[in-house]
Amino acid sequence: MRGIVGICLGAAFLAQAALSQEPPQSSDRNDEIERLPGELDSFVQEAIREGLLKPARSPQPDEAVEVEDVANVDAPEDIPPAMEVAAEASARTGAEEYLCPDVSPLDLTEFVDFVSYNDLSAWRSVLEDSEPTIASRRVMARAYISLGLIAEARAELEGDMGQGGVALRQLIELLERGGRPDPAYLSQIAACHEDDGVWFAIALLKANDPAGADLLANHFNAFRRLPLRLRADASLIVIPALDRLDRPILSERLMTSFTAEEIAASRQLQFVKALQRLAMGTPSAANTVREYLRRAEYRNEAAAALRRHGKAISSDVERDIVDQYVDALGSLPAEASVSDNLAIILQDLNETVGYDMTLRLAAIPAAADPASRARLAGHFEAMIDTDLESNVFLVNLKAMDALLKAGALLEAREGTDGRYAKASAIAANLGLRTMSEKLSSRLENDTALGLAQAELAFQLEDHEGLARLTEAFPENIAIRKVALIDAIRRGDSEAFGTLSRGIPGDAETALMLIEADAAAGHWIVPQRFYSRASQIEDEDAQMRALRIAEARPAATNGQDEQIALTDVSTRLETLRQSLGTLPKEAR
Repeated sequence: MRGIVGICLGAAFLAQAALSQEPPQSSDRNDEIERLPGELDSFVQEAIREGLLKPARSPQPDEAVEVEDVANVDAPEDIPPAMEVAAEASARTGAEEYLCPDVSPLDLTEFVDFVSYNDLSAWRSVLEDSEPTIASRRVMARAYISLGLIAEARAELEGDMGQGGVALRQLIELLERGGRPDPAYLSQIAACHEDDGVWFAIALLKANDPAGADLLANHFNAFRRLPLRLRADASLIVIPALDRLDRPILSERLMTSFTAEEIAASRQLQFVKALQRLAMGTPSAANTVREYLRRAEYRNEAAAALRRHGKAISSDVERDIVDQYVDALGSLPAEASVSDNLAIILQDLNETVGYDMTLRLAAIPAAADPASRARLAGHFEAMIDTDLESNVFLVNLKAMDALLKAGALLEAREGTDGRYAKASAIAANLGLRTMSEKLSSRLENDTALGLAQAELAFQLEDHEGLARLTEAFPENIAIRKVALIDAIRRGDSEAFGTLSRGIPGDAETALMLIEADAAAGHWIVPQRFYSRASQIEDEDAQMRALRIAEARPAATNGQDEQIALTDVSTRLETLRQSLGTLPKEAR
């Protein structure tokens, strides 16, 4: 209601001045009168946008055609970088349309010199004499944002559902530590106002999108022009994100926007400076960052940065931080984005995130989107693969138990059958019959189990067991290839000759066999496989094949080899041509 009164009073005042019959006193007065219609129109348009007034009538059909024609005017060829990325993001998400005003609702130019609350107090006294309006409350919100007073700014925007209020709340979401801004909406603002591309870039970085780094580099000057406190708040988002993306040069460039005196006067800037120095490899930076582990507001970022750069931290500290992250994620709504938090947990603090913690994360509603589940499943699979390769019984057993618990997390994932099969084969070899049966029951067919058993037999050099599997699965080419490699390793040319019958004649298989031949050093693989391998299309693979052929002892190049029945006629024809025309006596 106060907004309606304010706008109506302003409109009445302007109308009264416009209708006044008093003759103009000066050229300035003339200029004011000339501006009155435009200012009155601005008041009316603002009221319409805020929903306080409605248009007198809807556009007529012919008028709609004119609007459509305007919309079809060709866009300029030189599109700023922010606008290009913004258009792509908006198209991807289908965000609510943002109508471009003349002045950005995020324009903070008038507050660029604000440094402390005293600046705000002196400035605010100018507004206290007037009735609060939507416009004046937005101005106050921008002033508070410039000084990092986020809660106060949010209070000023309470109940403001206009486009400008929504835009400012998006900026507040971006700057709040646990805020979840809508990058697509910020992208539309950036498409209208080039300097606002800096906020879109920071939103992308907050979501660990590498595109944000390049976009921010293009808006470095806009970043430098931000008020000091706001620039410092933004740096606490940007510098850790650039560290995660391995962009230390850009971090160093951004830190040049602060003077040594400004950094010395701000603990926040001292922290981000320490992070930037750590990223650049400064030896003393780790100890400086470690000091911030004792401060709750910097603890998580400090721990993540230290682990990211290979520095040790207490396992108790790491576990506490991960628990805090997981508890916080568990309270988020299902539609919330958790990509940035998962990146920190799974990449930087991954030593604490074992099987149970991964499954706990997978059960969080906000982590149910395909991208988050794929990231969690990949982390889970990497742990399984590592533990199944271990020679420690308890480590193998932990991986088997985890596979049985994985359930839906690994469903329909490529390689899941192979992991079940490998774990089942290891369990059988360790005498864990019940565990082996439980794991094999998860398989869709026996072929994967047979291959896993063959690979295990190969690793254990169980030649008899591998031979039995080859006989049990005579049509399984993958098992036969394992048996062929085993024969090469043993130098058993007779077994190789038997097993190689019917093996695919492709160049990739031939390359695999001659590489095994070179590694074993028995040189039992016949020349025909070397010839096939040299015909491989990939240049790097072809070079490997040629180097192996050159390393092969000369005595083996012409060794006798079995000739396939299908090759007999070709070999005889080649031999006849090499002999030329026989004399009559020989006939």
